[in-house]
Amino acid sequence: MANTHEHLEHAEHAGHNASDPFNQRVAVSMAIVAAILAAISMVGHRTHNKVLQLQGESNRLLGDVNRVIGDANRIGTEAASAEVEKSNLFAWYQSKRQRKEQLEMVALQLELTPGVEPVRKDADDDTKKKAAEQVATRTKTIADLRKRAAAYDKSNDKKDNLPDLLERGEEARKLAEKLRAEAVKAGAEAATFRQDASKRSQEAEHVHHQAGRFDIAHLSAEIGLVLCSIALLTKKRAYWFIGLAAAVVALALVASAYTIPHHPHVDSHAPPTATEKDTYH
Repeated sequence: MANTHEHLEHAEHAGHNASDPFNQRVAVSMAIVAAILAAISMVGHRTHNKVLQLQGESNRLLGDVNRVIGDANRIGTEAASAEVEKSNLFAWYQSKRQRKEQLEMVALQLELTPGVEPVRKDADDDTKKKAAEQVATRTKTIADLRKRAAAYDKSNDKKDNLPDLLERGEEARKLAEKLRAEAVKAGAEAATFRQDASKRSQEAEHVHHQAGRFDIAHLSAEIGLVLCSIALLTKKRAYWFIGLAAAVVALALVASAYTIPHHPHVDSHAPPTATEKDTYH
């Protein structure tokens, strides 16, 4: 159909050349309908642009959802790795502590168990010497065992003694807790993005329905303008009245577009369920 500016120029030209009241009334009504058409065209154009904007924002938010869920999965994997490290260090700590306790127990048993029988006063020098050597060996063994047991309580360069393992285990525990908290936060952020994307998508759908209503109103106004033009050429009032009625219908359609209710629905943009959250928590 001819554009709005052409209709306005045609109406203005008809008004200048009108020689009877009917033609003048039709020309004025054509100008009014053309103005209505221009307004509907502008509103419809902006509404279509808003639909595209909302869809773009929804897609961007869904991209953020995928990015954040990826981060949450990565952080969750790191947290699980830290948990495994903590468990391994705890098992290593228990193993070393048991070894230390075994050494202390053997030393205590040697202390409590009778060693060399007392040497008689009339024993020869060799017997006394052997007995003294046995006592010295036994004492040295006990001291050696206690020294080895005590070494487990001292930090070393390898960081594999009891205090080191405790410290490393505590660091692994804190890291695992920190990473779990970050994963939960990332999951909540993803849920927020998902909800925002759902809102944008639903708003885009609502605005799209409005745009469709505006398109019909635009068509109705165009028909009204054409019918008024035909009335001007044929001098028949029926075309004029029908054209005015079409313009009124166009206005009614525009008004009804703003009364279209929102219809929230569950779609792929819905927030993740508890099961979905567990996959990246």
